[in-house]
Amino acid sequence: MYLTVLGGVRTDRTGNASIVQLTSPDLVTWDFLGSIDLKSPRVIDAAVAPCGDGRHRLWYKDEARGSNTYSAVTSTPADPTSWVLEGLAIPGRPHEGPKVFKLGGQFWIIVDEWRGQAIYRSEDASGGWTRQEYLDGLILTAPETADGGPVAGRHADVVPLDAAADGKERALIIYFTHPHWNGEDIDAMAADPKTHLSHVRAAVLEVHNGDLVCIDA
Repeated sequence: MYLTVLGGVRTDRTGNASIVQLTSPDLVTWDFLGSIDLKSPRVIDAAVAPCGDGRHRLWYKDEARGSNTYSAVTSTPADPTSWVLEGLAIPGRPHEGPKVFKLGGQFWIIVDEWRGQAIYRSEDASGGWTRQEYLDGLILTAPETADGGPVAGRHADVVPLDAAADGKERALIIYFTHPHWNGEDIDAMAADPKTHLSHVRAAVLEVHNGDLVCIDA
């Protein structure tokens, strides 16, 4: 398990944040392996996957470096001291919550841009991520609406599905929304308790004509 840790008993999200590794034989008892040194005081939202070059990579949000996605790499993922910082993986607009998965013969990474999930592709996940052009590279931009404005799908996870009868590869994306807040006025959200409510939703992903698309949102 890769876990974000903020030290102490906190009432806010300020202070240093680090990513640590734990291991378990049964998902009940956990042993702490150590922190991953990512050369930054504010790292959160870990995603780890084996890549086409035979190594494992860790992607994460670096809040001290523009809230972009950075990566680290290792050949021995069980050792938290073995990770080597690679650098910036997904630049540009601030985002969070990276998730990496393989579907349709390619690797994909989705990130939460707070206006939907942005999509990038790579042949082997070792670097060189390319943003999808279809629909500006975004999915789940408005699965719900609130006060006449779009409610975007936020922090997501992706679970590959068994092959369907038609032989098509698909995956399930699970995400959340704030059904009473469209994301436009964060001060108003703090003042209105109902805007804190969340829906957990799911949709199906598939690759169509080379693009990752979302159906049944």
